[in-house]
Amino acid sequence: MVIMPAGVSFNPGKAYQNSLVLFLYLPALVLSFTQGARVWRQLWPLPVFRVFLALLAWALVSLSWGHLPHPSNEVGRLLSVFAFVMGWHAYTAGDVARIRQLLLAAGLGIGACAIYYCIAFVITPVQDGRIVGEGTIGTANYAAALMGVVALWLSQLDLTDRRWSVARYAAMAVLLLFVGLTETRSVWLGLALAVVLMPLWQPGRAHRWLAGTVVVLAAVMLLWPASMLTERGTSLRPELAMQALHLIVQHPMIGLGQGAPISLIVNGAAYTHTHNLLTQVTVELGLPGLLLTVAMWLMIGWQGWRHRGTLSGRLVLAIWVYASVVLQFDMPQMLDSPRPAWLLIWLPMGLVLGLMAGDRSKPANSIQ
Repeated sequence: MVIMPAGVSFNPGKAYQNSLVLFLYLPALVLSFTQGARVWRQLWPLPVFRVFLALLAWALVSLSWGHLPHPSNEVGRLLSVFAFVMGWHAYTAGDVARIRQLLLAAGLGIGACAIYYCIAFVITPVQDGRIVGEGTIGTANYAAALMGVVALWLSQLDLTDRRWSVARYAAMAVLLLFVGLTETRSVWLGLALAVVLMPLWQPGRAHRWLAGTVVVLAAVMLLWPASMLTERGTSLRPELAMQALHLIVQHPMIGLGQGAPISLIVNGAAYTHTHNLLTQVTVELGLPGLLLTVAMWLMIGWQGWRHRGTLSGRLVLAIWVYASVVLQFDMPQMLDSPRPAWLLIWLPMGLVLGLMAGDRSKPANSIQ
């Protein structure tokens, strides 16, 4: 998502898609259905996994009334989401050491990319003054959302080696600098809320002091708003919401179908999505899709809270709070090929599945 030539459109290019097939889809599916279908047998009994499958099934059925010119493209996107969730569990299976190593390596790598993009931004400023990346993070909002969630998961890792811990904090500093340069207010709000609530699952004086500092800074910004907070107004979000509601009223029960093209006309400009996850899901999949999405999201948050004493639980909670804010303002394509929104939705899903599968594997009389 960060380094491959792609684009933020629905058709990001053959090189990007071929790399996904080679390095993600095929390995994930092979791992999922080998060893006696171990992954499937572990995940099938889990309620949140069944809700996830029901959502995919409903999206697949909706293709029958979506009248898309190439419905196979949407089938491929649904399969890619399924492959990621299955592949994540096949690789990690709730193994804390593997999760820590994978997220640390990915976080440091993306931090290095953030350094490159910051340097490029200084050398060649963007016309609107907002930093962007390349490929699927070629817009400020998408880039900010991805860099923000990476900074969050790095903050939750329990690292004992001081050298890796220093590298982690250095990467976080660059990632947060990048987020600041994007001027993406929804990401700022999501990060601030996650930090303020972090003492609920991260005990320790340092996290309480950090939360208090963020509250003070937020209060100062509200009392003395900077121009960057107000000059773009509401970025047409209320107008887009009203247009989305008009579409929902026309097809409230079944929606327009997964991936159905939409055009929201606001101030003479056409927008191809609602900039809000819940309205986008309802437009495409109707009320059943909305209910399944909300149920799945609440189950993910609850499991994160139940396991807040574990690394995976803390990761889920941090990302869940952050994503609950950010996804209300942009990146609503939940059932799509790999995009930054995957790290906000399907990464916590994979972590929760590992936690729940681990619970089932424990003896009934074990003490958690």
